[in-house]
Amino acid sequence: MKKSIFLFLLGLTSISAQKKQLFAEYSIGETSSADNTFISLKASQTIGIGFGIQHNDSLNWVKQLRNPYTGVILQVANHGNTEKIGHTISLLPYIEKPIFLKNEKLKLLGALGVAYHTKKHTIENWQNKAISTDFTYAFRLGLYYDIFQKNNLQTRLNLNYLHYSNGHIQWPNNGINTLAIGVNFSYNGFKKEGNTTDQFTTSKEIKKSNQSFFSIQTGIGEHALYRFYNYRRNVYSFDFMYGKIYNKIHKVGIGIYMRNYQNNYKYIKEGNNLVSEDYPKLQNNPFLNASSAGIALNYEFLMQHIAIETELGITLFRPFFPAEYRLDATLINKQTQQYEMGKAEGSTYTLKRFISGKLGLKYYLINTYKQPKNNFYIGGHIVSRLGQADYSEFSMGYIHTF
Repeated sequence: MKKSIFLFLLGLTSISAQKKQLFAEYSIGETSSADNTFISLKASQTIGIGFGIQHNDSLNWVKQLRNPYTGVILQVANHGNTEKIGHTISLLPYIEKPIFLKNEKLKLLGALGVAYHTKKHTIENWQNKAISTDFTYAFRLGLYYDIFQKNNLQTRLNLNYLHYSNGHIQWPNNGINTLAIGVNFSYNGFKKEGNTTDQFTTSKEIKKSNQSFFSIQTGIGEHALYRFYNYRRNVYSFDFMYGKIYNKIHKVGIGIYMRNYQNNYKYIKEGNNLVSEDYPKLQNNPFLNASSAGIALNYEFLMQHIAIETELGITLFRPFFPAEYRLDATLINKQTQQYEMGKAEGSTYTLKRFISGKLGLKYYLINTYKQPKNNFYIGGHIVSRLGQADYSEFSMGYIHTF
């Protein structure tokens, strides 16, 4: 994932732009409790600085997003308890675009990056159930509204959702979730030499085209089973996808995926309590029963070398999931102060059993705007089950277009 972020930044800074943007911001909000034994928190506070460039050229993705800003944000967050939770320092590549066609005062900003935490879960700091690793993913989604502007100086109000998670590579990983409101001060000067007017493109000018493609991808990830089987072990994946690329920017595909979880395999092979007592048939074929397979609908937004990828899948085969869900749902009983396993039932269980997802970034070796017949890529993703992290993955793949 760190390699993908570096390549993302490198790609962003190499693209031509008309305006450059420098901003500073402050926000205050509330961080939700990680579980029923979580420590009390005061108000969360975040400060940040950012630098971005506004794209204004003839590329289809620029037209589609209506001259977006892309750049990077450095932010420091205090979650309301520095003794137990500490501070979080994040580096987040971002993209910002107008929401409405005629009124550009309201904008949407999305960012995905990496965060460092000064405090984490340890035996001495057991109350911190949110973070157990030094580094985590950082995600940010916000609305920005212009309230005052004079010359190149701009003041904006913002509402942000902030999330930090290690992608389920180590327990506990309840994550940090914050909703915050703040103010942003921007300087939108530094125009590129030779540009005297703003020539904004529109989505109506997009050149129409479409290509068929197929892709083959393999990945390796890290996954921890649950709090009392807290080992980082590999997840191996294979994906095959077929679909269409529209207008050189929208890549839509449908395909199959297969995954094998080494933690699940070890747990079954060792015949641990839950397997030996309630699911003994899993031991007949530990490798197969530690695997999963399904079909997925995949979408990528292509920006030359960089792509933002999302996926929605339906898991058709995952024999170990009832046991895995019960282990994952282990909670402390407030009356007995003992840990109790969950039950494999209810609507949440059913939805997590079948619905999977994926969010991440890809870097293509050859510029996708050139429509190469053969291309290679690397990527970093968080794979999820109904929004809850399943594992973190690094992948590489090949794509052929017709």
